[in-house]
Amino acid sequence: MPLDLTPAELRLLKILSSAPGKVFSREALLNQLYDDYRVVTDRTIDSHIKNLRRKLENLAEDEAFIRAVYGVGYRWEADPCELN
Repeated sequence: MPLDLTPAELRLLKILSSAPGKVFSREALLNQLYDDYRVVTDRTIDSHIKNLRRKLENLAEDEAFIRAVYGVGYRWEADPCELN
């Protein structure tokens, strides 16, 4: 089933799934997501994560692909092959 992702969600998915288990801070994700130096807050990442999680739930309701690490950021929990 194809996912209807925005360009930012797709980039975020690629970043997180490229290093399963690695915790990315919001700042690190912002720096990789927006390389054009636009002014965005770290809460922008939270919004993208929320939307991406909702869309990924359609693939597997019982799978938590993205985990929040309190006070640090986010990490990818699933095997990237599970998206196929």
